[in-house]
Amino acid sequence: MNIISVEDPADPRLEPYHNLRHEDTSKRGDRFIAEGRLVVKRLLASHYPVESVLAEPGCLAELESLAPPEVPILVVSQSLIREVAGFNFHRGLLACGRRIPFSPVSMLEEHAVEGAMALATVSLNDLENLGSLLRTAAAFGIFRVLLNRQTADPLCRRVLRVSMGAALKMQYFDLVDPQRWFEENRQTRRWRTIATTLAPDSIPLERVARGTDAKMIVMGSEGDGLPEAIQQACLQRAKIPMAPGIDSLNVAVAGAIALYEFTRKTPN
Repeated sequence: MNIISVEDPADPRLEPYHNLRHEDTSKRGDRFIAEGRLVVKRLLASHYPVESVLAEPGCLAELESLAPPEVPILVVSQSLIREVAGFNFHRGLLACGRRIPFSPVSMLEEHAVEGAMALATVSLNDLENLGSLLRTAAAFGIFRVLLNRQTADPLCRRVLRVSMGAALKMQYFDLVDPQRWFEENRQTRRWRTIATTLAPDSIPLERVARGTDAKMIVMGSEGDGLPEAIQQACLQRAKIPMAPGIDSLNVAVAGAIALYEFTRKTPN
């Protein structure tokens, strides 16, 4: 391993790790930070380039079979990690990854094959909900994710942590103009877009035909849900039936139910 001991908090190699508490969770910069043993290990095993790993001395053994020789392992004390990161850090490992650009949404055309599944989020900015939703999608074998520019950064530190690193497994598509894309798809019908909504004309999830066509579950924001115009541009509108007087579910919970419903095996 390429082990480097660092004692100076002003060392330029520590620059990516400074003041992590004040991370901009909406900005998708060139770098991102993975936090904690599990997420760092999953970053090292992923297709993302790794710029460096920041490790306490007691964590080095865990990196032996994972860290490529070209990746510097910056060994620092716990007190130095705390000073650099700006909060009381106890998870032992941090790593700086290099972002891979999101795929243009036009590439989705070639992914619209029989049995394909995708998840789209529109203005979903709660970090824990996004992380939970990505973890659930990965659990059900869904790895295509569309995000508009108002959705939180799926590679920000908290989303990565909540997703248990599952966010690193996704192929992301840049939904620059959601309205335009959903309207165009309504004409081509390459993807059967299913809006999750409580609109009066929506139908219960269990009544949505399964089929083998390419399907996309579309989720909105926590407070406002999906904009009406995007709901109208989707091919179907579906709801989760709830008890009287209850008008909504947490978006991560609702997404988990919808993803399960559309990926579960039905009896022959």
